Amino acid sequence: MVNAAYRRYVLVALTAVYTLNLVDRVLIMLLLQPIKEDLHVSDSQLGFLTGIAFGLFYATLGVPIARLADRRNRVTIASTAIGLWGLTVMACLSVTNFVQLVFARVAAAVGEAGGKPPTYSLIGDYFPLPAERTRAMSVYWLSSPASGLIGFIGGGALSAHFGWRLTFFLMGIPGLLLAVLVKLTIREPRMSAAPSGKQASFPSMRQVLVALWRQHSCRHVSIALILFYTMGLGLGPWQAAFLMRSHGMGTAEVGLWFGLIFGVAGIVGVLLGGYVASRWFTHNERGQMRVTALVVTSLVPCYVAFLTLPEKLQALAAFAPSSSISIIDRWNTSSNLLPACIISDKSAASLNAVLMPRLTSRRSRSSGSVALSSAWCPRMAADT
Repeated sequence: MVNAAYRRYVLVALTAVYTLNLVDRVLIMLLLQPIKEDLHVSDSQLGFLTGIAFGLFYATLGVPIARLADRRNRVTIASTAIGLWGLTVMACLSVTNFVQLVFARVAAAVGEAGGKPPTYSLIGDYFPLPAERTRAMSVYWLSSPASGLIGFIGGGALSAHFGWRLTFFLMGIPGLLLAVLVKLTIREPRMSAAPSGKQASFPSMRQVLVALWRQHSCRHVSIALILFYTMGLGLGPWQAAFLMRSHGMGTAEVGLWFGLIFGVAGIVGVLLGGYVASRWFTHNERGQMRVTALVVTSLVPCYVAFLTLPEKLQALAAFAPSSSISIIDRWNTSSNLLPACIISDKSAASLNAVLMPRLTSRRSRSSGSVALSSAWCPRMAADT
């Protein structure tokens, strides 16, 4: 029996792993303009750097790493991933041209792709009861605003004094230290589980994809999320550069403002999104979807005002609600947890490997989908 203090330590350590994964994205977003000026690259090249070069490898490697996390030692996978991330971020110190930076971003994508699946899954084993798992995931999702505070404020201050290369190098050091800490201090729950004497069977990728496609709700929500993140991740890397170019703000100033906005507004979004989902829409999936649609729609006037208002304080004031709204939507049950609600029992592990890293423990695989969802919404019947 694992004591409560150790479980809390594991939760903090796994949250730190995911936080550092997100810090990298914050840094590239903040330092895009200094990189452009230093390496003399075009906006098209920067778009390739923040889009295809990173996203292609992150997206394609996420599924196989998640499936590997269902079978192998997740602690080893997580520690290796965060260690690789730290090394690749530190390698930016020696970058002198665009091609080298592209390879550094590709390597960082590989490291980040291996960070979330095993940590997400480990939390499911260390917090098996739905109520405690919900509380644990509330802490885990604070990684997003925490990365904003660390990356924007810390990165902005470091960049103003030492330049973008040394900023990346210094931010990568904690990744190496955390990799060692995770590997030496966190135990893989599967190692202590009694062997069943029977080899676990997993569905093939074709079975997973067919099952996903036949679930109408799952298919539609997945398409909606792709469109939503296309907008968010397409605009995100250029927000800091926009303020620097259009309003003459420096890296440290943008970092401070964005750190406060993403940190404070992000925390509000995480807490408010979870409260709304659990308080008013626990048994109303249709209501969850309508709230999500309303939330996404409300982003449009915020972004329009941010891009068109003439004064920087006005633009920042318009941008602040959009940060909180975005995280509310990510945390809302209908967008982030609904896929877990519609997964069938037969292939829960592999379906979660595609939609999100599995939260259910290996010992309770047959019990159904992610237990976190059961704290907020009943599992929807399979729709045909």
